[in-house]
Amino acid sequence: VQNVLRTFNFFKTPVDLSEASRVRKEYDDASSKLSKIQSRISTLTDKLKHDFGKEKEFYYFYDQCFESKEGKYVYKVCPFKKASQVEGHSTTSLGRWDKFEESYRVMQFSNGDRCWNGPDRSLKVRLRCGLNNELNGVDEPSRCEYVAVLSTPALCDEQKLKELEQKLKASSNQRDHDEL
Repeated sequence: VQNVLRTFNFFKTPVDLSEASRVRKEYDDASSKLSKIQSRISTLTDKLKHDFGKEKEFYYFYDQCFESKEGKYVYKVCPFKKASQVEGHSTTSLGRWDKFEESYRVMQFSNGDRCWNGPDRSLKVRLRCGLNNELNGVDEPSRCEYVAVLSTPALCDEQKLKELEQKLKASSNQRDHDEL
């Protein structure tokens, strides 16, 4: 053991503290970068698990939320994540993302907050062609089972979009003409 200690001279060589500090900083920086990369990989892996439609037309929805004020409530729908009903400072879960139904015409949110003496809340969002992404028509046709409509260009074909744009333009021209 003595020969090994003498050979490597562990205790007699002065330690360069600035070198140790530099190496420690490099290690910390590399660890931080690795952690960020692993987090990004995890996020992308989760994203890849989702069905974004036949032609990935709903990919845009992934980091989006849509809101609608209906009476005293604000409804918030975040596709691929969750849906909620907000009243003042109180938030009620209407469900977590479940799936698309009816050939990508309906988004299903399930397993929301439990209703008193009833089922877990759920929400079905019917998708329809529209010029803008807009949530509206939120209703509760059955106890704790909600429905809403989300207008979106993602559901339109080129011809339908052109028709809607022409109607909007005609309506705008008519309003301008009426004001004169």
